[in-house]
Amino acid sequence: MTIFNPDNSKRRYLSVSLLAGGVLLGACGPSSVAQTQQEEDEVVDEVGIQAMALTANSCANLKAAGQPMGRTYTLFAGGDTRKPFIAWCDTDGDTYLSLPTGSGRNFSQYLQVEGTSVTTTWSKVRLDPVAMTLDMNDIQFATSTGSIPGWNKYYAAYGEAGDCVAPYSSTGKSNVDLRGLPFAVSAAWKTEGYAAAGGATKSANDQVVNATGGGHCGVTSVNGALTVRYVGFPSCAAVAAAGGTLNQDYTLYLNSDLTKPFTAYCHSSGNTYLSLSTAAGSNFSQYLEVEGTSVTTTWSKVRLDPVAMKLDINDTRFATSTGGIPSWNKYYAAFGEAGDCVAPYSSTGKSNVDLRGTPFVVTAAWATTGYDAVGGYTRSFNDQVVNATGGGHCGVTAVTGDMVVRYP
Repeated sequence: MTIFNPDNSKRRYLSVSLLAGGVLLGACGPSSVAQTQQEEDEVVDEVGIQAMALTANSCANLKAAGQPMGRTYTLFAGGDTRKPFIAWCDTDGDTYLSLPTGSGRNFSQYLQVEGTSVTTTWSKVRLDPVAMTLDMNDIQFATSTGSIPGWNKYYAAYGEAGDCVAPYSSTGKSNVDLRGLPFAVSAAWKTEGYAAAGGATKSANDQVVNATGGGHCGVTSVNGALTVRYVGFPSCAAVAAAGGTLNQDYTLYLNSDLTKPFTAYCHSSGNTYLSLSTAAGSNFSQYLEVEGTSVTTTWSKVRLDPVAMKLDINDTRFATSTGGIPSWNKYYAAFGEAGDCVAPYSSTGKSNVDLRGTPFVVTAAWATTGYDAVGGYTRSFNDQVVNATGGGHCGVTAVTGDMVVRYP
């Protein structure tokens, strides 16, 4: 086998030829045995480097493995491939998170100290992926305007808001905004100083912190370390954007709300799918007896739009159909559809929607339409199961509009 390291100034191509029995080819004698052992060790080392690159939790690990720095990598919190995040690795092997920028986002300030002020904006912040803390004083990717020479202060720490305007003033402001990242803030803020006032509020499921502070002089800043926690993503599209390993299950959080977790299968397309029960009589749809042809579809997964909160009743990526209705160019029955063309006012077509095993319930309604149509639907198991019947000459019972769901 041949194993390649892009940093070939440090390592060379290693080619090892193996006999059918697994013995390394080479000349006989002690020197060839030693050489063979060295090559074996180097091969194992190279394999370890490549494996580390696939599961590294820090830029330091990648640098130690010989990977080039000064670029973006996908890393994994705790080395868990289900917990991807994007990081910038600087030349020292430090790990940085790129922050959302724009007016009012990721800035800090200290105002009116003897007529001088400083405001700092942050495009990246350094992460310690072991301690799960952000370095409030690493200004490699921060830009400051103004300064407070009397205090030898040339930047405002990340999350700091202070002033010296007047007793109990709080004109200093700061913002920490981790939206778009799979991290939320665990740290707390405190207000201190002489005649100090201010405070901090968290929002967006602890991904945003806005602080005010001041006094004569006073400041609101992080109490201790700026700790964060991995909270995951709201959708598979976000996982894909972060470079996460796809075609597997993830724990996602609806609207990044930590109180609303759900398990989803993230397809390579970046689409979010809910896995469904495949027990007999669960999650099927059908349209029967159209000129002697019928189609029945069973669903093992259904696509969820976690923003619009609806299921795609026509995404058949994880559906299997038997039969077909060629005259209608119909080769599947939509999720939740039940119809037939058996006879006037018949209703032999059936369907089942069963979301048990997921946290979602169905809020959509069904309607029966068609010629000489009859049918209906019933809900059960706290709206997680819907059974429908429909038919006629021809008639169908199907979802009215979108199949909307909610997280109770």
